[in-house]
Amino acid sequence: MKKILGIVVLSLFLCNISSADLYDLKIDLNTSEKTTKKILIKNGYASKCSSYLADRNESGYLSMNLYGYSNKVDMEIQVKVPGPDSGLISIRYSAKINQDGSINKKKLLENKLTGSSNFKKEMKPYMNIFKNLGDMVMDEQGYYPDYGKPLRATPVDIDGKKLFKRMISLIAKSTPKQSGQLKKAGSHIIKNSIINVSKEFIGYSEINGERYNLIRYKFKINYNGNKSEYRQFANQFDIDQIAFFHESGLPTIVYDIIPYSETPIHHSTICKVYKNNSLISEISVPILKDSKKLKKIKKKSENNNITDQLEALNNLYKSGVLTKEEFEKAKKRILN
Repeated sequence: MKKILGIVVLSLFLCNISSADLYDLKIDLNTSEKTTKKILIKNGYASKCSSYLADRNESGYLSMNLYGYSNKVDMEIQVKVPGPDSGLISIRYSAKINQDGSINKKKLLENKLTGSSNFKKEMKPYMNIFKNLGDMVMDEQGYYPDYGKPLRATPVDIDGKKLFKRMISLIAKSTPKQSGQLKKAGSHIIKNSIINVSKEFIGYSEINGERYNLIRYKFKINYNGNKSEYRQFANQFDIDQIAFFHESGLPTIVYDIIPYSETPIHHSTICKVYKNNSLISEISVPILKDSKKLKKIKKKSENNNITDQLEALNNLYKSGVLTKEEFEKAKKRILN
């Protein structure tokens, strides 16, 4: 259980800091386009990205689902541990998306802790962390494009010290008992480091007939101080990855060039993109690494993806995008 929790804490707080390389991916990268059209989240599109990470020794798991729509984004996180000290942590967030693609304030919809008395006692101190995860996970900073503007094939520098300070502040807020120690460490690292953060449009790839824009994101702390314990912490921030954004503007997978604590989550993520409730693309790191799998995955027509259409329709209804009447009408059209 502690191993699962460790993965959650270390990885989710860094989840919007990622990086990737193309050398192991069986895709073609088109670098001819130096400036794209304005990036906006298009109407009629939706996405579902799912990650699953299991701890075989303790039979626990961490699952994440991120649902993207033209007007909002929803996120679900579950940590489950079976056995005598079984329990479940279930978190749900939602945030509205502005017309320019920026994300409004996140709303916590569910923050549930259930299970045995031992499980609840052990997990209770960490619940503040989960309450604040949405502020980091669904953050428009990091590798996200500047919605409403075109992508450009030139590096965009981000204020690394400001971003790192914000991250430390959020973690400290989530762990009051370690707050002072964390802020002290963060302040020391900021004063004694060069923090380089940048993102860059490196080209696009046509994957099974769908265009994906690729953004490379780098985050590196060059620590110049003399405290070994702080150096070890700073060294974790050597991140280089590529984020895949569907042409609709929706984010999908992240592929890490330099593996780190969040890589198991990134590389287990499967993203599906829908247009008018029909599945049009499926993408994951394992698929992009295997040319045979890549060839087998083809766009599905309305005649052979009824299950996927119903699943997407149900998600839209549950999230409030569709009314009950709209849901029933669309369901009838699919089944007929």
